[in-house]
Amino acid sequence: MKIKFAHISDCHLGAWRNDQLNYLSYEAFEKAIQKSIEERVDFVIISGDLYDVSNPKVEVIDFATKNLYKLKEEGIPVYGIMGSHDFSPSDKSMIRPLISAKLFTNVSQGEKSDDNKLNLFFKEDEQTGIKLTGIRARKRSLEREDFEKLNRLTLEKEKSPKIFVFHTMLSELKPKEYKDMKDTPSSYLPKNFIYYAGGHIHKTLPEKLREKKEMQLGENKVVYPGCLSPVNFKELEEFNYGGFCIVSGIIEDENKKSDLIVQYIPIKTKDVITLTFNCDNKSIPQVKIIIKKKLEDTNVNDKIITIRIEGELSSGKSYDINSSEIIQSLKKRGAYEVLINKNALKSKEYLPIRVHVGKTNEEIENILIHEHSQKIKIKDLSSDLIENKIHKVLEILGKERSEGAKVIEYENELIQNFEDIFEIKDEEEGV
Repeated sequence: MKIKFAHISDCHLGAWRNDQLNYLSYEAFEKAIQKSIEERVDFVIISGDLYDVSNPKVEVIDFATKNLYKLKEEGIPVYGIMGSHDFSPSDKSMIRPLISAKLFTNVSQGEKSDDNKLNLFFKEDEQTGIKLTGIRARKRSLEREDFEKLNRLTLEKEKSPKIFVFHTMLSELKPKEYKDMKDTPSSYLPKNFIYYAGGHIHKTLPEKLREKKEMQLGENKVVYPGCLSPVNFKELEEFNYGGFCIVSGIIEDENKKSDLIVQYIPIKTKDVITLTFNCDNKSIPQVKIIIKKKLEDTNVNDKIITIRIEGELSSGKSYDINSSEIIQSLKKRGAYEVLINKNALKSKEYLPIRVHVGKTNEEIENILIHEHSQKIKIKDLSSDLIENKIHKVLEILGKERSEGAKVIEYENELIQNFEDIFEIKDEEEGV
């Protein structure tokens, strides 16, 4: 049996505050949808973070809906899960309307058994007979708890070719630059699946896939396409562009063995020019001259320009370098968009402030919680357990009151959740 499907991840539609850059992420999504239609794929997998937030703006939802409807008109179903960004602990994610309209099939459905095991259900693709299931993400990588409770044996015994969709960092594939991100051991993944559609890591893995554009799927069947389009300054610098994967090949019906080829499809919208200026032991006038000369020698027309200014000035302050003036001068010369980062620029006149350059708010929060939890000493509680409890508390505090629920019911639910986290029991129970 021949199969062909698209694997898209980490679209983060609506992520940019800058409208110009948001338009480019929309363009990338449109190109991925159009390419999937042109390639006549059997189905599309979205492995999390279609949206950047669980409740995006109306225009973002409208845009995603129109493009997913194009797939439906062509008879191409979409299977996927919620990522850490479009997941909502109160079940108010805007993925829900897409599911209701049958534009998106959630493959992370399951139920808890009496022994607290997580039993996942399969969704079978009508055209190919491929069965899909997976685990959706939660905020702060708390989906690891679901992996720990997963009834893997039942999933492994299920016959027919299967695909597992997930949105988490696997420990064994963790790039060095993601060392502070929470991870999950690959041993938690169920075995006997023909493909593992990963999401969450914005870097393409295996790395050689992005370089070679095509590879045979060997024993390691885990693939991360990376971000569909860069969603922050650092990603524009490092990747310049994003992309997705098209997987095709043959599955032998009798023994369910597969011979699949993964093709990386780069999606380039605008050229990106990345410039870095080291200001160590230089004065403000010296820095301005260096920046001006370099920019005058650079063709910026219709390009995205990222400028990183770093180092320790010999005199002057960082705000003496006027970012607005640089941006306006480059836009007058036709630059599509200009981004300037001075977070690592220091002055001898001030003590340096510790910042996490190139990190998202969520990543900074995770790093700070991790650092502080390592310093807290509580009897009978490991630092990892303390860290986990802090994340659980934050998740509960972020949970909204359900529609129709009374305030007293909401408050009682919060109290019960806190008691569960801190293992508080009534004295009547003998504690």
